Amino acid sequence: MATLTHATTDYSNTSTTNWLTNYKNYVDKAEFNRIGWAATAVALQGCILSPVLLLVMFNTGGGDWQFLLSMLCFLLVIVPILSALPVKFIFPAFATSLILHVLVILIDLL
Repeated sequence: MATLTHATTDYSNTSTTNWLTNYKNYVDKAEFNRIGWAATAVALQGCILSPVLLLVMFNTGGGDWQFLLSMLCFLLVIVPILSALPVKFIFPAFATSLILHVLVILIDLL
């Protein structure tokens, strides 16, 4: 008895890629410079974001929850770096920390 086979055609268009594929490709290429990305994330977090948030918070009378959020965001960036996790974990952690810091600063200023 003969087997029936169906011809499978690939309908995916390789010329268009979505943002997730672009992100994965970028992270794979950035893995070679993981130490540089980690140092940049720590430097931006520790030398710019946290001090600016603390200065704005103390000048405008921010609450304790803002200080707690700042410290937790700092840990959110430090833990993947000290755990030697790949860059695909460092980027989202830093992006989350950056967004939360900017939101708290805007809350204090407005």
